[in-house]
Amino acid sequence: MSDFLQQATGAQERGELLASTLENLKLWLEQPEYEQYRPQIEQLIQSGEWTELDDCFYIQIPFGTGGRRGTEGVGPNRINERTIGESAAGLADYLLSKGEQVREQGVVVACDTRRNSRLYSELTAEVLAAHKIRTYLFDSFRPTPELSFAVRELRAAAGVVITASHNPPSDNGFKAYGADGGQVVPPDDNGIIQCVSAVRQIERMPLQQAITAGLVRIVGSQIDQAYLDRVCGLNLCDERDLDFVYTPLHGAGAVAVVPALERLGFGGLHLVERQAVPDPMFSSVPGGKPNPEETASMGLAVEQADRIGAALVMASDPDADRLGVAVKHHGQWVFLKGNQVGALLCWFVLDRLSEQGALRPDGVVIETLVSTDLVKRIAQGYGLEVIDHLLVGFKWIGRTIGSLDDSSRFIFGFEESLGYLMGDFVRDKDAVIAALLLAQCAAHLQARGRGLVDQLDELMRQHGVFVELQRSIFLEGAQGSLKMRRIMDALRNDPPTQLGAMPVHAVTDRQTLLRKFSGGRVESHPDWDSGDVLTFHLSEDLSDRITVRPSGTEPKIKHYAQFSLPFDKAAGIEQLRSNATERAEQAMQALLDLEAAISGTE
Repeated sequence: MSDFLQQATGAQERGELLASTLENLKLWLEQPEYEQYRPQIEQLIQSGEWTELDDCFYIQIPFGTGGRRGTEGVGPNRINERTIGESAAGLADYLLSKGEQVREQGVVVACDTRRNSRLYSELTAEVLAAHKIRTYLFDSFRPTPELSFAVRELRAAAGVVITASHNPPSDNGFKAYGADGGQVVPPDDNGIIQCVSAVRQIERMPLQQAITAGLVRIVGSQIDQAYLDRVCGLNLCDERDLDFVYTPLHGAGAVAVVPALERLGFGGLHLVERQAVPDPMFSSVPGGKPNPEETASMGLAVEQADRIGAALVMASDPDADRLGVAVKHHGQWVFLKGNQVGALLCWFVLDRLSEQGALRPDGVVIETLVSTDLVKRIAQGYGLEVIDHLLVGFKWIGRTIGSLDDSSRFIFGFEESLGYLMGDFVRDKDAVIAALLLAQCAAHLQARGRGLVDQLDELMRQHGVFVELQRSIFLEGAQGSLKMRRIMDALRNDPPTQLGAMPVHAVTDRQTLLRKFSGGRVESHPDWDSGDVLTFHLSEDLSDRITVRPSGTEPKIKHYAQFSLPFDKAAGIEQLRSNATERAEQAMQALLDLEAAISGTE
């Protein structure tokens, strides 16, 4: 046993390292395929960085709601050439277990603008080529939804995009897609990770050799044009008179959102030029956080809008699958939440299709279980079927589209984390499509003397006043993971009977697929997908609720609250919104206090 391994063993015996960490350290220190990482590991051991070693080595990065994503660094719980190579080799082995036809069908590979994204995409192509699987490699960065489209367009067996979405600059990831263009779901995701775990040697064919052999084909403009043709076909109105600002936040939206808007005739588009340049550090974004859910990310765009007198700002995240929106209303900037944008887009799509006589009576609107019921009520107002019990993650929406007897029945889908989709030619959330729809919606309303906030208020007058809150608690590292497990187990095994002054009328457990009512009645929902999600219902009609789930891509527990009130003209929207918000905040704080007591972080 090496001196470094002896030191690590001693740390584990003293309780400073987890047993699983030591097991993985032995593998990475002793096996020749990990040789390039030994100097980094030895330095961490020599420095006694036991907490960091635990975080890097205690587990192999799993596939979560968005695939494999994490911080770049050394170890099986980090993104590096080894874990990306294992991911590619495991995917290849899994695909080949389905049959030899996969070699000809091929895999499409894309990447975003992050550090090492191009390197990892080429590595993925080289590993696939070594397995004699044809690979379509994009010539440069592209939006994630275009990868989804390309898998379907090229009739490939699978797709891969190298991205960490809206995560900090330190992160990257490997996101796998099935033949339908949707993110992989069970049992495929579990099958892939099992194959990944079994990988020892990673075979690679040098990229130029693979290209010469015809195993790697570089793709670009033809797919771009086919994708933009379909996106721009989602033309729902004639109005184009609109000044607005768009920023891709240094990401892939610059090569798709901009040409799509220009092709559709939006001459009032103003681009934040500084943020249209690829930058893996996202240096012009406060804190380097390119997440349009955070208002600070749109700071430069808002400043530019003020200078030119525009009242609308849009921002996409680095892989251009999420869209953030801010509007100026009565002289103040309002940053719309995903639920609000989802309600506006749903209304606009259904209203325009209905007006044009093109709304299918058997149409379907799809949303996740933590998304607002306002969308459900809007869709039901048009007589449409609504599917709203899906787990968090757009992959479930993509799969559900494919499960319909006719996928063209799908009209609109969304999740509260800024993900929207119209049409069945993409099977993931799409900021390009969302930007086109939002620009059309704003122009259509402006031509009638109304704004987006005006329309949102009108929807609440019709369907009720809805308030949604989201809170997250970060629990990083191996110890954080243990605390998350302790919290979820305690809430599941001994759920609260009230939160604040509000009784819990029912608890829905998506792990057991049971809904237990306070009076003792139990409902079973075996047709639902199972996941580590709990919902505490705080009204008899079950609409007021708080949902809790560990994130599948980040070290945190996420909490989603929805509270609503019927519209009352005498009270007015603002008072009703304030009342609902107060109830939501009280219940949310009560739950957070309970979790702090469980985890010992009071």
